[in-house]
Amino acid sequence: MPTDTARSILAEAQSRREDRRPDPRLHGISGSYRFDVEGVGSWRLEVRDETVAITESTAPADCVIRCDEADFVRIARGEQNLLTAALQGRVQVEGDYALAQRLHGFIRVTRKQAA
Repeated sequence: MPTDTARSILAEAQSRREDRRPDPRLHGISGSYRFDVEGVGSWRLEVRDETVAITESTAPADCVIRCDEADFVRIARGEQNLLTAALQGRVQVEGDYALAQRLHGFIRVTRKQAA
């Protein structure tokens, strides 16, 4: 089984989203996220009208999440709660905490449906 990396997870998510079809799981989520993964890169997710666009970018975002790659992978897999990791000091969240909470719920649902 190949090892997940931040880059592979985001590339897979980006390829799934290229068709830009609405995703009802994103209903009610509107805003931008930026993941700054230490030593790997930064990605910006723009969520609007049940669609998400993912780009490699350091552009400003409503919610910025900084972490190392191992924590990012655990969060993306749904194995680690984003907000718990922030409270433990392993992940830094800046900006809109409500968006961070919504993102965790979306990740958890997405990973369950992919399994």
